[in-house]
Amino acid sequence: MPDQAARRPGLVATIAWRIVFFAIIAMAAQVVIVFADYYFDNSELGSLMIERESTLLARGVSAQDGRWTFRLPEGIEGYDPGSATRLARIRAVDGGIIFSNCGTQCLLHLLPEEVDPPDRWTRLLGQGKPIAVAGGRSVWIDGKQIIIEIAILDRNEAVMWRALGHEFADHLAIPMLLQLVLVLGGSLVSTWLALRPVKAAARQAGSIDPLDPEHRIDVSEMPREVAELGAAVNRSLARIGRLMRDQRLFTTAVAHEIRTPLAMMQLELGQIDSPRARRMERDVESLARLVGQITALGRLEAIERKGFQPVDLAGLGRSVVASVGPWVYDHAHSIAFCESAAMSIQGDGGLLEDALTNLITNAVTHTPAGTKIEVCAGPGPRIAVIDKAGLYRPGDCDKSPMARAGDSLGVGLEIVKRIAAIHGGTFAISVDPAIGTMAVLNFPSSPTQGASRHP
Repeated sequence: MPDQAARRPGLVATIAWRIVFFAIIAMAAQVVIVFADYYFDNSELGSLMIERESTLLARGVSAQDGRWTFRLPEGIEGYDPGSATRLARIRAVDGGIIFSNCGTQCLLHLLPEEVDPPDRWTRLLGQGKPIAVAGGRSVWIDGKQIIIEIAILDRNEAVMWRALGHEFADHLAIPMLLQLVLVLGGSLVSTWLALRPVKAAARQAGSIDPLDPEHRIDVSEMPREVAELGAAVNRSLARIGRLMRDQRLFTTAVAHEIRTPLAMMQLELGQIDSPRARRMERDVESLARLVGQITALGRLEAIERKGFQPVDLAGLGRSVVASVGPWVYDHAHSIAFCESAAMSIQGDGGLLEDALTNLITNAVTHTPAGTKIEVCAGPGPRIAVIDKAGLYRPGDCDKSPMARAGDSLGVGLEIVKRIAAIHGGTFAISVDPAIGTMAVLNFPSSPTQGASRHP
C-alpha cells in the first residue's frame, strides 16, 4: 500500500498539469476569437497592416548632421525602387522627400504632397481578400516628426499574415504566457506551502506509537479543509484508544479473577498423591503462567511514560534473581547473577521486572534439567538472560509471537518486546555455541544517570 501511494502523482504535479491543460484550451479559444475578429474585419486588418509596415520602414530612417537618410531595413521585401505592388513614401513635415519608390502611382493611391496629412489614416482600395490598402501615419524619430505613407497592392497575403502574427505575439501570446507563468507559479507555490503541514501530519501518522494512546496528529497549521480530516482521524484514534483500553480492562479483569481459583486448584492438587494429580498440577501451572502474562500485557499497555523513574539495572537483576531463584532450583536448574559496569535507565521497574521474569521462565521451561542460567547486567544500559543449553531456534514464534494461540513462549517474548519498545529499547535473541542462548535487552542511556557501580 505505501508503494502504491508513492507511485501516484503528487497534488502539486496534478494541479500544474491541469492548469497548463486548461490554459492551453483558453489560449486556443482566445486565438480563435481574436483571429475571427480581425480576419473578417478588413478595415481593422488594413489598419494593422499599415501600422506594422510603417513601423518596419521607420527602422531605416535616421538623422545625421541635420539631414535625413534612409536605408531599407533587412527582412522587408517588396519596397525596392520601382516596385508595383508595395508603394512607400517617407517625407519630413516640411515636405522634403526622404524616400520614395513610386512615381505616378503615388498620385493614384497616396495623399498629395501639399496636403497636411492626419496622424493616422487608412483607406481600403478594394473588397475582399487579398486586402489592398493605402494609409499612413506620423512617426517621431530623434525628436523630429516624419510621415510614412504606404500602399499595398499584393495579390498574396504575406503582409496580412505578418501583421496578424505580430498582433498575436504582442497582444495575445506574450501576455497569456506571462499570465500562465504567474498563475502557475503562484498556484504551485501556494499549494506547496499549504501541503507542508499535511506532509508533516503524514509523517506524524506514520510514526504513531501504538503503545501511546495519547498520540495525536497536529492540525494547528493545516488549512481548514484538511484540518477537518485530521481532526476526524484524531477522533477515530481516540475512539480506538478507548475501545482498546476497555478491552484491556476486561481481559485483565477476567485474568485477575481466574488467578485465585487457579491458585486454590494448585493447593488442592498438592494434597493429592497421584501421578495424574502431578500432570494436572503442571497444566494448571502453565495456565496460571499464561494468565499472569495476559495480566502483564494489560498492565504494560496501560503504563504512561511520563511516570518513568531511574531504574538501576544491576539492582533490578539482582532482585529478580533472588525472587525467582527458589522456583528455578525447584525445577532442577541453577541461576546466577553477574554485573559489568551496568548503567541506570529511565523506566518502570515493575515492567522491567516482568520482562526479566518472563525471560528466566522461558529459559527454565524450554531447557533440560540441570541447565545453568545467568542474568548479566551491563555493560552500559543492557541486561541479558543467558542459558547454557543453546537450544533456541528462531521460528514462527519469533517472527509473529502472538499469531499462535497457546504458544507461551511466543506470548512471553511478545511481552518482553513490548516492554523494550515502551522504554525505547530493543530486544534480540541469538545463539552462540560457546556461550548459549542470549536474550538481550538494550536501552537508551538515561540523560540524568551515569553508570552505577556495585561491589
